[in-house]
Amino acid sequence: MAIVTFWNGSEEQCGTTSGAVALATQVAIDHNIKVLLISTSFNDRLIRDSFWKERKKSTFGLFTNNNSALDNNGIEGLDRVIRSNKVSPEIIKDYTQVVLTDRFEILLGLEESRGQYDLLKERYSQIISLAGKYYDLVIVDLDNNVGQQTVIDILNDSDIIISMVSQRAKQIEKIQEMINKRVLLKKEKTIVTLGRYMPNTKYNIKNISRNLLKTRDMVNTIPYNDLFFEATQEATVIDLFLNFTKLKERDVNYFFVQELKRLYDTIQLKLSMRETIK
Repeated sequence: MAIVTFWNGSEEQCGTTSGAVALATQVAIDHNIKVLLISTSFNDRLIRDSFWKERKKSTFGLFTNNNSALDNNGIEGLDRVIRSNKVSPEIIKDYTQVVLTDRFEILLGLEESRGQYDLLKERYSQIISLAGKYYDLVIVDLDNNVGQQTVIDILNDSDIIISMVSQRAKQIEKIQEMINKRVLLKKEKTIVTLGRYMPNTKYNIKNISRNLLKTRDMVNTIPYNDLFFEATQEATVIDLFLNFTKLKERDVNYFFVQELKRLYDTIQLKLSMRETIK
C-alpha cells in the first residue's frame, strides 16, 4: 500500500493533474490492484470531466457513469464522518466514485463552496493517510491551495513524490536544488518528471538527465498526447486507454503509454529501495 503524490512546486502549468489521471488509469488497467485517485483541488473539473459527462446516467460493463452519484460530493460527506470520529480506512470507499469496479476509484475535489473547502482542506492529510491503509495505491493530485502546512504534511507522509516540472532548464535546476537541499523533496522518494513532454527538442530526456541532473538514469516523463488531451475533455479517458492496450510499437501513441509504464516501474523501484533501506 503506497501513497504517490503528484506535486508542482512552481507556478508553471506542466500537466500535474492530467499526469495523475494518466498514471492512475494506466496502472488500474495494467495491474490487478485497488487504485484511488484523490483530488485536493477546488473547482478544478479536469478529473471529473475525464471520466463523466454531464447529465449522463448509465451503467454498463465494468464502468460506472452515474451522474446522480456525482451530484453528492464525496469529500464533504467524508469530512463530516471524520469530524464525528466515526472513521475507518474502508469507509472511504463509500464516498468515492467508481471508474473500474474493484480496480479504480476517485475521490473528487470540492466544487462551488470556497468556504467549505477552506474548512476541510486541512484534513486532506488525514484522509490520504486513511486511504493508504485500504487501497493498494493512492495517487494524490496535490494542489498548493490546500495551504503550505498541509502541503508539507502530505509530502512528508507520501511514499513517493512525483515532482512535476516543465521542460525548461531553469525549472529543472530549481527542483534539483530543492532535492539536494532536502527542501520538501527528499532524493530517496522523489521522481523528477517532465509534464507535457515533447521529445523533439534540445531538452530531451537524454540531455536533461546527463547535462542538467548529472545522472545516468533517464529522467521520467509524461509526454504530451493529442488523443489524451481530447479525452480529458470528453469523458473518454477509460475508452482511450483500453484502446491503447492494442498499440503496436510503430504507433505514434506507443511512446506515451510506454513512458507511463516506465514511470510506474520507477515508482516500484524507489519503493523497493526504500524498503531495503528500512
